[in-house]
Amino acid sequence: MRRIFETIEAYHMIEAGSRVITAVSGGADSVCLLYALKEFQKKIPFECTVVHVEHGLRGEESLEDARFVEELCREWGILCRTVRIRVRELAATQGISEEEAGRLERYRIFEEIRQEEGAQRIAVAHNQNDQAETVLHHLARGSSLRGLCGIRPVRGNIVRPLLYLERKEIEQILCAAGISWRTDRTNLEQEYTRNRIRLSVLPQMERELNRQATAHIAQAAGRLLQVQEYLDRVTLRAEQACIVQETHGQTIKWSVRLPVFFEEDALIQQELLKRVLELCEGQRDIGAVHIEALMALARMDCGKELCLPGGIRAVRENEKLCFVRRGDRKENRVQKDQGKDAGCCAELNGKENDGCAYQQEFALTSAGTYDTPDWEVGIAFSQKNRVSEQEIIEEKKYTKWLSYDTIKDTIVFRTRRKGDYLVVNRQGGKKKLKDYLIDCKVPREQRDRLWLLADGSHVLWVAGYRISEAAKVTKTTEKVIKIQLKEKRK
Repeated sequence: MRRIFETIEAYHMIEAGSRVITAVSGGADSVCLLYALKEFQKKIPFECTVVHVEHGLRGEESLEDARFVEELCREWGILCRTVRIRVRELAATQGISEEEAGRLERYRIFEEIRQEEGAQRIAVAHNQNDQAETVLHHLARGSSLRGLCGIRPVRGNIVRPLLYLERKEIEQILCAAGISWRTDRTNLEQEYTRNRIRLSVLPQMERELNRQATAHIAQAAGRLLQVQEYLDRVTLRAEQACIVQETHGQTIKWSVRLPVFFEEDALIQQELLKRVLELCEGQRDIGAVHIEALMALARMDCGKELCLPGGIRAVRENEKLCFVRRGDRKENRVQKDQGKDAGCCAELNGKENDGCAYQQEFALTSAGTYDTPDWEVGIAFSQKNRVSEQEIIEEKKYTKWLSYDTIKDTIVFRTRRKGDYLVVNRQGGKKKLKDYLIDCKVPREQRDRLWLLADGSHVLWVAGYRISEAAKVTKTTEKVIKIQLKEKRK
């Protein structure tokens, strides 16, 4: 308990006289969190309100969890609010997994109740094991340095007092105090990636590599966080000289002053680009591929531009790289050719790039329908177990089901570019896209106009042709994507 109190005090998580919304599921972690806060009230006065979210997924077992939390709060004299949601319907509506839909809705509810109650903090029960799982998951999916920092002890209004405690220590605290907890059986199933990391990967690392593997991974995340915070401070200083806000009527445009930008180290340049996208409120779904493209755009001739997720356009102007929302085109006057399609990325390179003279790109950041010059692109996300096997294997030229589990970055729908490849067999053998198109006898003049679904340089699907072997749905696939193309009439 002492270490929990030290964490609360070190990060100034709770102040005297404040109110804290505490998320309690009924599991060991959240019950220990509530017990710790109840004990911490003996040190300083503050109010605590418990919020329990019942997801409507596990029938009577889920209802019993809610009753357990409500009874525990009555016993301890703590106000409890139970909120019932229907995760399955939310996931279907939003085109995301049930796990993600539940997480987003929980935090939305916590913040809504925080505002209603006039509370200052939301306390959640992530621990050291959660930290290690998060870091490994991000590492495997090709995350940036910021992602490898894992879970922060304090982020905005959210605090995590148990972050430096291992799960076994949490259970020891509860057992010593004679406090019971609920066990969610879905946390013991190997169906979800996070569960496999927790139940299989980390225990094997502790058995075969180092007994302290979980703690060491979490500690490494803490050190990386210090590095990221240092980069943030350096970037902030560079930002003051490099990033300029310009106002045109009621429209705000952000610009990067390139002479100053090029004086910075490449790492700081990348951080500055991420920062300006954050200022444009367009950082969501930005991946390494977009930052690399922006770095290249900064060195191109004036007039070149790039479309980014979130409706952001980056335009190369005289000694500046300008960022505007596509809907602000007329007010900003940065697009010289007003005849171009508003949703279309202009040509990025005036020369042929491995035979690719015509380059366009659209990020498919969420479920829905996307409008491109040649196609309407429909995208939907689902759990594999909610789609019939027959529907997945059915051969359709312009409708494909792909494995989402293998995708590392933002999916983009684009024309070809240098370095593109397909995985052509189950052993992971690769073939250059250029060679594949030659083998398929696709005429040279048509190759630049072919559209691809890609994850970085990995081509998931050549529209109208084959999909990558690595993108195929298998027996172990958990999440799938349905891509449907409808060609526009000319």
